[in-house]
Amino acid sequence: MTYQVIIVKQNQCYDVSDIAGNISWNDSIESLGMEFDFSIATSDEKYFTKFVIEVGDMVLFTKEYEIFRGIIVSKTVSATTEQNFKAYDFCWYFNKSKVIKQFNGINAGKAIQQLCDELNIKIGEIAPMRSNIKHIYYDKTAADIIEDILEQETAETAKSYIKEMRGDSFYIFEKGSITIQPMFKPAVNIAAFPVTNEIGSFNKVWSIEEMKNDVKIVSGSEKSVRILGEAKDEQNIKKYGLLQEIETIDEKEFNKAQNIAQNKLKQYNKIEETISVNLLGDDSTRAGRTITINHKKSEILGNFLITSCNHTFSKGIHTMTLELERI
Repeated sequence: MTYQVIIVKQNQCYDVSDIAGNISWNDSIESLGMEFDFSIATSDEKYFTKFVIEVGDMVLFTKEYEIFRGIIVSKTVSATTEQNFKAYDFCWYFNKSKVIKQFNGINAGKAIQQLCDELNIKIGEIAPMRSNIKHIYYDKTAADIIEDILEQETAETAKSYIKEMRGDSFYIFEKGSITIQPMFKPAVNIAAFPVTNEIGSFNKVWSIEEMKNDVKIVSGSEKSVRILGEAKDEQNIKKYGLLQEIETIDEKEFNKAQNIAQNKLKQYNKIEETISVNLLGDDSTRAGRTITINHKKSEILGNFLITSCNHTFSKGIHTMTLELERI
């Protein structure tokens, strides 16, 4: 089955697959939402299809199942033979909508659900959360608010979360909870094989730029500051020098301070290893999934979180570039 690019106008579907090209789609755990890019061939020839795609139209990208659904946000005409389009999934509304919201000790998951309801975003599933949110937000986008809520949950529980849109529904799930094995099937009569068996090219980076080996939790104002909790790694400090982080919390949360300090230290007290690999494409692969790679030639071995995923489909060939973080 081939890929289909479908434009939706006023509840009517129009298949433009035959004139669509330069298709790519990408997402990242650092940003909210998936991007989809494509071009449409145009011509002044008499018998060439004169179909107009407009900003604001919905676009679907499918194969055996729906891969992307979103809104076209920009259209570029730079030549008489091609038009280029950029679309984002419905998380785009989180990024573009500022809200005023007050939470009075509500559960983190319920707080996010309220935001989704206010923006008419359908919820697929939100992972159970433990922290309570007490805060007034103003002049912030819904995406910023969701990120802050999840950061509070992570500080309290040491659990990290992935947020994404699937079709028309919003999901939040715990990092590391979805494992995949990307496969590639060259032809109908040839068996599929794991794409990680053949790595096209790769790049590895080790860094301590974001390392923190001493975390202090404080409360106070410009006139006075009180240390409520601290966690440090003395051995790491001797080796790399003091790399200190200071987090501020409300005085009323003093009973959580030490736990937050320990969780922050666990999160940042490490050498970051990031790996980039070029592989044959698999439609199910996207950021936030974990994969296992045992590629001895490149010495890429172990379990990894996909932090970003960039797919390209050009001239009948599907490839993808993954940014990986060792788990």
